[in-house]
Amino acid sequence: MTLSKLQPFLTYWSLTIAVLVIWGFSVAVAMADVKDDMLAKIRKQLGRARLRPVDPLAGRSVAETLAPAAMDERERWVFYLVSGIAISLKLNVRILVLQDSMGHYLVHFAQGKRLITYRVDKAWVADAMAGKGDQRERIYKAVEQYLRQEFLGQPIAKPAPAPAAPPAAPKPAGAVPPGQPEMSREEKIAAARAKAEAMKAQRAAGGPSPPETPAQS
Repeated sequence: MTLSKLQPFLTYWSLTIAVLVIWGFSVAVAMADVKDDMLAKIRKQLGRARLRPVDPLAGRSVAETLAPAAMDERERWVFYLVSGIAISLKLNVRILVLQDSMGHYLVHFAQGKRLITYRVDKAWVADAMAGKGDQRERIYKAVEQYLRQEFLGQPIAKPAPAPAAPPAAPKPAGAVPPGQPEMSREEKIAAARAKAEAMKAQRAAGGPSPPETPAQS
């Protein structure tokens, strides 16, 4: 085969190889761009994941995230008191005592995924710890009734109504008002005479007679 016959063949394949090289280079550049975009997206997602706060309730209820914390003297007093109530009612609950911004005691009762809270007044606790037994009994009864209603389904007992006062006895006619001394016989006669004179004067003047009242003997 002569050189003149090989030249078109070589020219064809050289052009084909050049096109393939250019095409491969273009594909490589495009894949590099795609790779850079994917890496940028991955970096952004990782950065957002790092900045996102951890959700303490992920797959759990509020009751399941409660953890015991250090308690002061008064919080321990409330804790032991309400724990005794829960034990007496045979309740399987976890108890946590905290204080709100006003200093009152928030007693949390957790049972599985369920959480209920009772607020105990700080003044009740202070008085009870100072030795006032009625205030301790007040806290005990209030928390016990609340637990009976929430966990045992027992309604809170309403206080019995106060007995009605007996009707006052009617006062007898002519009775002397309390605190006023009783009139003597002479004073009664003088009063009757004065009243009779007044009635006569009223009739003489043509006016209505004053109403009569029973004479006192």
